[in-house]
Amino acid sequence: MLANIVVYLVDFSRRWKWPVVCLALFLALACGWFAATHFSLNTDVNQLLAADLPWRQQEKLFDRAFPQKADRLVIVVDGSTPEQADDAAGKLAEKLAAMPGQFRSVTRPDAIPFFRKNGLLFLPKDKLDETLEQLTEAQPMIGMLSSDPSLRGLMTTIGLMAQGFKFGQTDYARLDRPFAALAATINAALAGQDAPLQLDQLTGATSADSSPRDLRKFILTQPRLDYSALSPGQAATDLVRQTVHDLQLTPEHGVRVRLTGSVALDDEEFASIAQGTGLATALSGVLVFGLLLIALRSLRIVFPILLTLIVGLVTTTAFALLAVGSLNLISVAFAVMFIGIAVDFGIQFGVRYRDQHHLYPDHATALTNTARIIALPLAMAAGSTALGFLTFIPTEYRGVSELGLIAGAGMLIAFTLNITLLPALLTVTRPPAEPESVGYTWIAPLDRFLVTRRRTMLAIAATLILVGGIIMTQLRFDFDPLDLKDPHTESVSTLFDMMGDPDASPYTIDILRPSLGDASSLVSQLGSLPEVDHVMTLASFVPDDQEAKLALIHDTKTLLEPTFSLPHLPAPSESEVYDSTNKVIPVLQDIGAAHDSARALAAALELVVQRHDAGTLHRLQNNLIGVMQKQIGAMREMLEAKPVTVDTITDDLRRDWITTDGRALIEVYPKGNPRDHRALIAFTDAVRHLAPDATGAPISIQESGRTVTSAFIHAGIYAVIAIALLALIILRRIADVLRLLAPLILAGILTLATIVVIDLPLNFANIIALPLLLSLGVSYAIYFVSYWRAGTANPLQSSMARAVLFSASTVLVAFGSLTLSSHPGTSGMGKLLTLALLYCLLSTFVFLPSLLGTPKTDRQ
Repeated sequence: MLANIVVYLVDFSRRWKWPVVCLALFLALACGWFAATHFSLNTDVNQLLAADLPWRQQEKLFDRAFPQKADRLVIVVDGSTPEQADDAAGKLAEKLAAMPGQFRSVTRPDAIPFFRKNGLLFLPKDKLDETLEQLTEAQPMIGMLSSDPSLRGLMTTIGLMAQGFKFGQTDYARLDRPFAALAATINAALAGQDAPLQLDQLTGATSADSSPRDLRKFILTQPRLDYSALSPGQAATDLVRQTVHDLQLTPEHGVRVRLTGSVALDDEEFASIAQGTGLATALSGVLVFGLLLIALRSLRIVFPILLTLIVGLVTTTAFALLAVGSLNLISVAFAVMFIGIAVDFGIQFGVRYRDQHHLYPDHATALTNTARIIALPLAMAAGSTALGFLTFIPTEYRGVSELGLIAGAGMLIAFTLNITLLPALLTVTRPPAEPESVGYTWIAPLDRFLVTRRRTMLAIAATLILVGGIIMTQLRFDFDPLDLKDPHTESVSTLFDMMGDPDASPYTIDILRPSLGDASSLVSQLGSLPEVDHVMTLASFVPDDQEAKLALIHDTKTLLEPTFSLPHLPAPSESEVYDSTNKVIPVLQDIGAAHDSARALAAALELVVQRHDAGTLHRLQNNLIGVMQKQIGAMREMLEAKPVTVDTITDDLRRDWITTDGRALIEVYPKGNPRDHRALIAFTDAVRHLAPDATGAPISIQESGRTVTSAFIHAGIYAVIAIALLALIILRRIADVLRLLAPLILAGILTLATIVVIDLPLNFANIIALPLLLSLGVSYAIYFVSYWRAGTANPLQSSMARAVLFSASTVLVAFGSLTLSSHPGTSGMGKLLTLALLYCLLSTFVFLPSLLGTPKTDRQ
């Protein structure tokens, strides 16, 4: 009955070719208009998984409690000195904060008023002693900046420093670094560049004494995202980069600014995927077209197939937008899958038509015979492929669920068009009759070998299944999304750089408790876990040993207070600046005969006098005086530190740790390398044992992995059952159904075993290859089983085998080209798809003929 329906539709389309073609083109135009005017892409990765999952509920609860921690664009500012990094971060943050239309919030964690005032209390006692001692040693410089904050005052101070050495009151070792730093800053200004002088450079300390953490500042922003764009945060990112350029925060000026955080990571990944697949798509398009020409040898057949494919793709796109509203980052892949799989239907029809056109030169007869021969296997292939995708609809992986609906419907659309539009187009183009047979007669020895050596081939297949089954037990799922990202992009490389600091790890676990008091006992238990590096709460910001530290700070404040209070002298004129400079040059030259830094400083000052340029003086005022004034102001504020308790912590810090209704945040940091999967799993399990309601990146990525693998396992089981039932209904023999599924099982085991051997674990990207393996594996086997059931021998010599071979080759080229992508996720998906298709071909062309044996009609 099914064959009769297909034959009728093909004959009807042949007789009414122009109405069918016109109707199809009208449908394509209507669907194309609908798709163009209603196209919508939702790039919100948070919507790819079902929202009602327990761990997703915990995520949402946390996001509602601390909305300021979600969707961040993190700006990392590195400077040559701590002060330079701080100044650059301050300027950039101030500019961005003035753009509320682009940023919901802009904060600097290290520069909030709480830390500006109490920063000294967080230093270890020995470091605090050193800092306060340097500040005391800088008292003469502080006095100068307080009474005469100008270049005149600085020249006077330099002269006093030189005189002190000349008369034996100080060792030159205490002057060498300051003089060298002054000379470098002055020479930079003469060259039109900024190299701000820091106060600690005049006290013997250098930036080399600063840790990498001191040289790095962070700006946390929440940009307004546009999820209808491929890169939702692109507008904000471009604005940051333009602002950085405008402020000259570049390496040439001693500053390096980089972007990371969830927004930058996602945006750069989308861009990397698009860039990586662009070349692959172009290359595969050319190769697929070439393969179609080789397989069909006639543009009069190739163009109808391509036009049918285009109409099907446009129609499926319109259906997708009508059914799901907007495409997500997974479901948008339906287009690639549609082209890769639906072209199989056209190749099967086209090659069989060529074969029949060789036997029957009359076009109508050849087309009718083609329909009769292809009806059952093509319908089964389309139905099995559609079922393979539709079984993903009930899963909790929304991205794949929607992909299953769209791709499943697309297979039915493609099948319908290939038995209506394609015959009509072939009737319009009227390909000439084939002069020779389409099959491969030269492969006859292999046909005979696979039948005569049947037992040996089946024994080999059984051995491969046994060995592969043992190996595939070691299969693992890589749940770390960072492994799917291009490590050469700025956001990823910056994140990896940050992860060297345990306090900047993105793999922290968050726990909410009703109050800070309720959290204390859990904090103690978590802190004792061997997998935990440290635990943070609001109470962590109460400094230890405050009494001793405050005493030291108070003593320094008492000593420096008179210096801070010196009366200001009137600002000098240019002539006064040059006069004071001319006075200090001879003193420096006098001692410079034996000391390079003094000689260099004298030479730099001589150039300043010779140039006599107001712009140079202005730059020197900013780089020599302005920066140090800011530092002294900040240090003076820190000398006002008071005792800190949980209750005195100000809202600028409290809001990140305590909700408005009093709930307290506990943040748990992992010990060791957080990118060690086993260590991260152990860390997560240990924390969740004590706090089952915990959330955070380590939990989210692992639970996402479990959800995804569970979705594919269940959908795969459902698909196999559904395909088997469909095959049983059509084939009506359990033995034939088992023959149909056998090559799929072999190909699946070999694929999974191989990725274990080559260390290519399953992940969020390449796991999508499994439904394709299921669909394509069954489709190829269907043609061979149908050929065998028809009582025809020598399958490898037939036009059917040629069609399957070229169909698989086009898919192999289309998906195999993805391995060229620089994006690890896309490249890994291409590798797994290539492996799966190769094993499908091996199982179908080598082991299935041996399993089928001689057709029944030949044995009778």
